[in-house]
Amino acid sequence: MTFSFFKKTFRDFKWSIILYSTISLLFEIVLIGFYPSIRERAEEFRKIIEIYPESFVKAFGVEASSFQSVEGFLSVEHFSLTFIIIIGILIFSLGASMVASEKDKGTSEFSFTLPIRRYKIVLGKFISAYLISFIVVLVSLIGVIVGMYAINETPKIAGFLAFGIVSLAMSFFLLSLTTFISAIFSSKGKVYGVCGVFFILSYLIHILNGMSEKVSDYYFLSFLKYYGIPGEILTSGTVELRNILVFLGVGVIFLTLGLVITEKRDL
Repeated sequence: MTFSFFKKTFRDFKWSIILYSTISLLFEIVLIGFYPSIRERAEEFRKIIEIYPESFVKAFGVEASSFQSVEGFLSVEHFSLTFIIIIGILIFSLGASMVASEKDKGTSEFSFTLPIRRYKIVLGKFISAYLISFIVVLVSLIGVIVGMYAINETPKIAGFLAFGIVSLAMSFFLLSLTTFISAIFSSKGKVYGVCGVFFILSYLIHILNGMSEKVSDYYFLSFLKYYGIPGEILTSGTVELRNILVFLGVGVIFLTLGLVITEKRDL
């Protein structure tokens, strides 16, 4: 029965896999296609960046050397924001389907009254949703690697493996958080609203952290703190184990709370 919900979730979102993978790939193709001309003018970009205040540059994760390597360029133009938005929107839609969507569609009375524990149903859907996000992340990274070879750049596979680990840990956290929120509310709209506010506040704190020391005290509240700097990860091939553990640990807490609430609440 649990596997049936796993398959149903995967089947319901099969077009989402294609859509979000295509969006990410098309954006990456455009960026990588532009990079050879950007590389030729890297020195001009370096001089421009040096003009900006250090706090501004730090806030947006841009360095003077960012455009001198394809990893730095992709970090600034794609992985630091666009990639997160694509994965975030996908995961918010997946997470909202865990419980709140059942209430919206009026199917909760059927799904959650079957002779099976509710948490098993949600867990089956969660595993399927995480697999979907895994596929989209994998396709995106493979697309970048292939694109780099196409423009005669040699990708650092260790860097992409490290970045893949960070991306999947972040995906687990975001999906767990959304599952928890979905278990509380009975409307997908409310789930999207709360998730949207969380995302915007996280990004706002991330930006202001580089501009104000007062905000830095609250930087731990932004999940982007634990996401790290993509360019450094892609270049060095290393990850901060502490950041991965934060994503996984907090994710497990939110997922557990979501399962408990779903099991006990009146649906």
